[in-house]
Amino acid sequence: MLENLAIIKLSHDPLINIGGAYFPGWLMCMLVGIIGTWGTAIVASRLHLSRIFQPPGLMIPAFFAVITLWTWMFYFSAR
Repeated sequence: MLENLAIIKLSHDPLINIGGAYFPGWLMCMLVGIIGTWGTAIVASRLHLSRIFQPPGLMIPAFFAVITLWTWMFYFSAR
């Protein structure tokens, strides 16, 4: 039991090399989530489907969370 806890505690998050600098994987996923949510809102407004963002205080963070978590799942699941 303690060995499993030590492995979890000492494990490192994935790093992404961008131009010689290493960034944590969660940062890339958050940026994809922000851009994806923004793009979804623009597409929905142009297609007159902006009602899917009602109430915006609840739905915009929900879209952000879903896009961010799906990015993490699909990008880092094979590593």
